[in-house]
Amino acid sequence: MVPRSAELKLIQKLQKRVLKRTQSYDTSVPEQLRVTEDAKDEAMEISRKQGKVEGLTRKLANKINKEQQASDR
Repeated sequence: MVPRSAELKLIQKLQKRVLKRTQSYDTSVPEQLRVTEDAKDEAMEISRKQGKVEGLTRKLANKINKEQQASDR
């Protein structure tokens, strides 16, 4: 079992990585070039990675909620 703090740190690190990539995309790809297939592919990849972070966050939140409910009984 992985300590909760390690899980949170991993999620935070992943989120920071997605943020950095998003910021890089925003500054390096001009608005008028965002309609190209390469730009769209990159945006979709960033979106997919953000979705993974969201999924991990929800999974951890559900786990915490279940543990809290079990301890309240």
